[in-house]
Amino acid sequence: MSHKNIFKVMENLKSGNVSFAIATIIAVKGSTSAKPGDKAIYDEKGKRIVGYIGGGCVENRVGQTVVESLVDNKTRIINVNLDSDDMQLGIPCGGMMTVFVEPQYRSQTILIRGMGRVVEVLGELAATLNFKVLIQTQEDEKDRYDSADLIFTDPLDLDEIDESVDYFILATHHRDDHHQSLSALNHGIPFVAVIASQKKAGMILDYLKENNVADEFMANFHSPAGLDLNAQTAEEIALSIMSEIVMHRNSGSGEAMGK
Repeated sequence: MSHKNIFKVMENLKSGNVSFAIATIIAVKGSTSAKPGDKAIYDEKGKRIVGYIGGGCVENRVGQTVVESLVDNKTRIINVNLDSDDMQLGIPCGGMMTVFVEPQYRSQTILIRGMGRVVEVLGELAATLNFKVLIQTQEDEKDRYDSADLIFTDPLDLDEIDESVDYFILATHHRDDHHQSLSALNHGIPFVAVIASQKKAGMILDYLKENNVADEFMANFHSPAGLDLNAQTAEEIALSIMSEIVMHRNSGSGEAMGK
């Protein structure tokens, strides 16, 4: 069958930064209506969007696997026994089918608020690492961020930004950094980082505690931002911050790989 429509749907889903999965038949045995190479696109709830890999005998089983694969972002290979007496799979059709399920997880979104060379390099590194990059900066600075997906120059609050933010980096060095940190944590952003000195970071931390931020949200606060690389330059500072974010995203330890 032609996959032209499937590829178009995939392109649209990726453009919209939406999670989905591709199910591809890689082997069949016995009587099956679909053939090797047939594909279908499923949404994150396990519902088929487009394509064909078989009727009711297959869709429920594959849909369950899609949900599992999107939870841990890992591929799956499943065998669907179409000669089973298990009516949960639909009407027994006969035969056996092997299906490869490939999750396509949305790019996580990082919002960087501020200006300067560190922000420039952060944006470049984040884009290279496949984040969706939002930059909030001054009007006269907006042309510096070619790698950003979206640039804001208005002083918008977080609840005015129509994006789901996974990582927030505050690089403004303003007097209201403590207010911005509190707002970000209250919005439930999983990772809130502030570029600051140890002294200022401590002051922000005290402010958050004074405002009764729950321990579960306090764990999302990271300042001074970054891993200890003894960073000296703007580029090294940006690298240390993105290293911490990648460590967080991948549940890494931050330990050296060798001795």
